[in-house]
Amino acid sequence: MIFSHRYKFIFIKTHKTAGSSIKSTLAPLCGQEDIITPMESNRSTDLPKNYHENNVIGKVYAQSKMFRKCINRHSDFLGKWYYEHMPAVRVRQLIGEEIWNSYKKICFERNPWAKVVSYYNWKKNGQSRKMPSFEEYVMKKSHRLLMDARLYFDGDNYIVDEVFDYESFEITFPQVCEKLGDSFKVSMPKEKTRVKQEKMGGYQEYYNDETREQISRLFYREIEFMGYKF
Repeated sequence: MIFSHRYKFIFIKTHKTAGSSIKSTLAPLCGQEDIITPMESNRSTDLPKNYHENNVIGKVYAQSKMFRKCINRHSDFLGKWYYEHMPAVRVRQLIGEEIWNSYKKICFERNPWAKVVSYYNWKKNGQSRKMPSFEEYVMKKSHRLLMDARLYFDGDNYIVDEVFDYESFEITFPQVCEKLGDSFKVSMPKEKTRVKQEKMGGYQEYYNDETREQISRLFYREIEFMGYKF
């Protein structure tokens, strides 16, 4: 997540939409007072900043995984805590309506049938996780699916200014930079990972009627809002 006072924009990071690459490209251009949340790949660099309270509790919470497991990141005990894949509703709560309404709020989204396949392959092949069959992964409630509408919707209403389509990334990313101003004339970022799909016919080859319909039900907000089709 990026919260830039200098350029008055908020970038809500969704999953499997080149969010890490976008963030790595835009973050170095932000000001000293801006908020850049940490990723695993940049945690040891000087990019993450201002994402926690500048006190003992905030610093310990940022450094200790065990501490973060014990205390909910929305706890009032922590004060303001910003993190990756943070819901826009929570950002609005922390920064207040006045700033929220005056800053530009953007994110990217992806066809959910393709997103679920991409995430499944990333966990199985990119991270070498032991994964169930794709059908079980989609149908079992115990498995995490990336329903990212929760990140930029409040109930059934979207609350960001623009949601750009990941599939036309080469066109939309320059548009995003143009909207942010002249300082953001940057080169096209590269995706963090490019894990190959196991089936060569495309994401549709992973689905049967039941799993296809399951995605339709779970991701109805993204599908209706963006006009996605299988």
